[in-house]
Amino acid sequence: MRGVSLSIGAMRNQAEGARVGLRTRRGIKGATVRNRLKRQVRGILARHAAVVPPGMDLVIVIHPKATPTVTQQLEAELLSLCKKI
Repeated sequence: MRGVSLSIGAMRNQAEGARVGLRTRRGIKGATVRNRLKRQVRGILARHAAVVPPGMDLVIVIHPKATPTVTQQLEAELLSLCKKI
């Protein structure tokens, strides 16, 4: 599933819990910018852990149109995409 700033790939796993992998596009210049985006998404997932269904592997690709990206915008998009899983 693809949104404006995020894409999510999901697959069932045999584990009891969910696993999440984060990736940023290579076109985002600067490691500090890429790492900040990943920290933002990790923080959102920590606050809303229940939106990730158990027994799923998720890969979240971060590809914002512009940086810096507002956390509330990422949060709304992530929650909306997770509901579609």
